[in-house]
Amino acid sequence: MPAPAMTRTTTPYGDRRVPVTRTARNIPLSDPEQFAQVKQCLEADYPDTRVSIVEVDGDTTLRAEHGGMRVFWLYEGEGEVLLPKGYRTQEGGAEPLPDVYQADTIDPAFAEKLDRLRQGLDSLSPPAAAHVAAILERHRGNVFVGDFAAECWGLDHVARPWSTDPRIEDILVSLFDDYRTVGYSTKQADSHEPIMAGDQLIACGKEEIAVRGRFRCLSMEKLGRTESHVSTARRLRYLVDTAGGCSFDFDPYRRLPLTWYLDHPGQKDDGVNFVNAHVVNIPEELSSTHFHPVRPATGGFAQTEMYLVLDPTLHGIDDKGRKPSILIFPDLRDLGSYIQFDLKPGDLVYIPPGAGHRGLDAFVNVLTVPGFKPHNEIYIDQDIHDRAKGKAPYNEDGFGRKNYDRLEDFWE
Repeated sequence: MPAPAMTRTTTPYGDRRVPVTRTARNIPLSDPEQFAQVKQCLEADYPDTRVSIVEVDGDTTLRAEHGGMRVFWLYEGEGEVLLPKGYRTQEGGAEPLPDVYQADTIDPAFAEKLDRLRQGLDSLSPPAAAHVAAILERHRGNVFVGDFAAECWGLDHVARPWSTDPRIEDILVSLFDDYRTVGYSTKQADSHEPIMAGDQLIACGKEEIAVRGRFRCLSMEKLGRTESHVSTARRLRYLVDTAGGCSFDFDPYRRLPLTWYLDHPGQKDDGVNFVNAHVVNIPEELSSTHFHPVRPATGGFAQTEMYLVLDPTLHGIDDKGRKPSILIFPDLRDLGSYIQFDLKPGDLVYIPPGAGHRGLDAFVNVLTVPGFKPHNEIYIDQDIHDRAKGKAPYNEDGFGRKNYDRLEDFWE
């Protein structure tokens, strides 16, 4: 039987009681009182972060409220953003940027690295080769388009060595420096450009972003950060879809406006990251139940996850009549107890560290604080099957993803 929706301020974990910040919840962002509760939880767990809702109706400017790095995720409505001449962006790789943009000519030294990688593809392990191929696809003639931080994140999850050739291995390691500086395009004239639900904007320090239209955003600001490590705008239409293949009777879609930035393979702690975002269509068949541990193996802050629910039809996605929801397993000591929230556009699901979860047939912007930490997902479908004895749903196809020895090691 599903557990009842949790309305109390604490919830039992074994013989302990844990604070409200461990309570998963689903709220409509149109409800100020419920949003204030989630805001309180997040700001208590991440003291240098501020969370808010921003509504735009007409012409206005977006800015950081506290002089930090403030990210805005549109979840409803549409409008335009004024991007000036000289604006530089690492968008690109899917739908071409407008003609007003000019892609940088590729640096000869970086072009040589890419050529050497092509010649050394046979030396790569199959998992590494998939990520390298995705990087090479961005090389088009005399330009290289877009941000390949996601491919570096993927490489970091592949067992090393990636290549049997030490020279190729060294080139791959060097990519963790290169991805920040290549793939840019520069705007040649001032103009307004369309933005819509799912897109992301960033304002830093005293910067002001001129926008117009009618839309709502969830925003998060990092205090003390006066510069962003990514460009002002990340529009989904200009980002590479990394979903790959087909997902049964479900449209595949996975685009990353803000992914985890690594300084080097195997990096510990959080580095420059304080939040990440990826917009994904989650089919029930491919979704594995997992949690993010209260004590991350790589150090830094524990990972809180949020689902910002979007309307799939705005991006040409057919939901095939499926009803989106999410399963929450609030107590790792009792995997037979779960909550299932039905989802609709404009909802925000708050998932604290240590809470198991599995999205079902949902189109969402997955936001994580401080981000999608590498090696920080613990897959529990096998244990749900073994321990819950049929009292809770699981995905049998997720059994092979189990990546730990004892679930008890994660009890808090």
